Parts: sequence; C-alpha cells; structure tokens
Amino acid sequence: MRRLLSAVLLVTLPLYASASPMLQTVASARMVDVARSELDACLGDDKAVAQVSVVGKPEDVQVLPGKLVINARKPEGRWPRARVGMPVDISVNGEMVRSATVWFAVSVHHDIPGYTTDAAMGTVASTLKFAPHDADVAALQGGLVTDPHQLEGMRLRHAVLAGSPVLLEDFEHIPDVDRQQRVDVLASYGVIKLETKGTAIGRGNTGDTVLVLVDGAESPVRGRITDKGVVQVVD
Repeated sequence: MRRLLSAVLLVTLPLYASASPMLQTVASARMVDVARSELDACLGDDKAVAQVSVVGKPEDVQVLPGKLVINARKPEGRWPRARVGMPVDISVNGEMVRSATVWFAVSVHHDIPGYTTDAAMGTVASTLKFAPHDADVAALQGGLVTDPHQLEGMRLRHAVLAGSPVLLEDFEHIPDVDRQQRVDVLASYGVIKLETKGTAIGRGNTGDTVLVLVDGAESPVRGRITDKGVVQVVD
C-alpha cells in the first residue's frame, strides 16, 4: 500500500507543479527607476537644479506571467514639494495587478523675492521692499508673489522677517472700513441729511454693515459701508 501511495505521489506532484504558473519578479530597483523618470519629467527645467533622493521604496513584487508594463503616475497636490510619493502601477497583459509607491525627498533652489527688512503686521504692501534671495521652493508652504501688482490694496496679515520669501499668504486685502478707523458717517432723516465723524467698531467692505460710534454719542449705531471710510446710518 505504501509503495502504491508513493507511486501515485510521484505521478501527481509533477502534474501540480506544471499546473502552477511560473511567477515573474518585478524588482524594487526597476520600480524606483520608472518613478524617477516620471519625477524628472515633472521637474522639467528644474531637473538641472533639483536634488532628489529616495527615502522610501517598495519591496520586490511577484506577478503572474505575461506582458509586463510598469507605469508611474504624476503626483497630486502642490508642486514642487519637499516629499513626493510617486505611484507606480504594474500591469500584466493590459490589466493592472499591483500598485506601489516610491517616496522621494526633493529640493529645488531658486532666487525668489524676499523681504529686505523686518516688517510689522498691518504694513501696507506698497511700502515694502523686496530683493532676490536663494530659497528651496520645494519647501515653501504657500504661493510665491511673482508680481508686485498682485499685492495692490493689500497689507501684511502678520509680521515678517528680512530674507524670508514673499508669499501670498502673508497678505490680506485692506478692508474699506477697519476696526477703530475714523470714518465719515452719513445719516438721512426725511429731507434732512447729516454728515459727521465716528469710529468704526467692526470692519468690512462696501455693502457690509458695521457698528459705528458717532462722535458725541453714548452708544453705537449700525451703518452700511458705502465707500472707503464712509458709512451710511441704517435704521
């Protein structure tokens, strides 16, 4: 009986072995090369000044036999950035069977506009001076100001230091009426029209309603902003 069982196993094992397809291996290095090529394409002209290093890579992958195609996809989100994950898709006979991600650290240095001096919160943009400073644009967390016209009618929303990059996020639009601003106050009572001065308690733009303390009054009134520094009293 034992001899019969051994004979059966000797016959059937080769059949099972031949029925199992030989897997093909996709080396990690190959996925890294494909991802790096796509990353270089994304960098474009910046490739010449970029410093790139691999900081995370997948392990070797085994897939079924067939026509193998490896493609890397463009990264999503802000570009360039300091840490980039490049998705790599592995297809066999036209069907995607695996996906992996190769991670890169990226540094891209350029001369970009920087503040020449420290400046306080609220400084009007038109009074600021800029000069080129070297910076890693991949590490920046906001949009660069590339044209002074982008800052018309704006002011600093926070203090800045000399040499730091000039970012759009540093600025806010100057409201038509600001808190504690002296304003012209207009009031109408039938055919009677009055004009006086007051101090805005809130801030806003044309069309907004703010509280205003009219000179000589004990309590504020509501006023609609009609122009820069002008408020019309409303009932």
